[in-house]
Amino acid sequence: MSTRTGKLDVNFLLTLMLGSAALLAGCAQGMDQVPPSGAVQPVAMTVTLCDSSEQGCSAATSFNLGTFRDLGVGVDWKNVPGGTHTQQIALVQPNGVVYQTVSHSFGVEDGKFAAPAINDVIPVAGTFITQRSQTGEWTIDVSLDGQSVGTRKFQFTE
Repeated sequence: MSTRTGKLDVNFLLTLMLGSAALLAGCAQGMDQVPPSGAVQPVAMTVTLCDSSEQGCSAATSFNLGTFRDLGVGVDWKNVPGGTHTQQIALVQPNGVVYQTVSHSFGVEDGKFAAPAINDVIPVAGTFITQRSQTGEWTIDVSLDGQSVGTRKFQFTE
């Protein structure tokens, strides 16, 4: 075996080892991104707003204060773990100040995950909102066990 051939073999082996290390590092990194089979999904929710005085409470994003009575707030949860939980809905004015909060406790069987649907009603007719014509973009901020999970924007109009 010549010296030149020996150098080529060493260079080839070094290249092969470095390439294999990079490939293995890439595989290991990719493995972290793939959730294991049967992994639990994070808690999630969907908020539906409606005029609760309407038959069927059809979902909407804009409400006329002249004809509106009560805001129906439906929260459909997903992947809620077992235990006792507290949902809190904060009704936030266009200026960012919390107008009202509504809390609702519920339970999920231990060792299970559930998708409970929690419905609440927030009175609007005859309140500060209609008396002062508080129109504009309002926000519903939903928390579960003290942790904010998401928001939903909507309009009060005249």
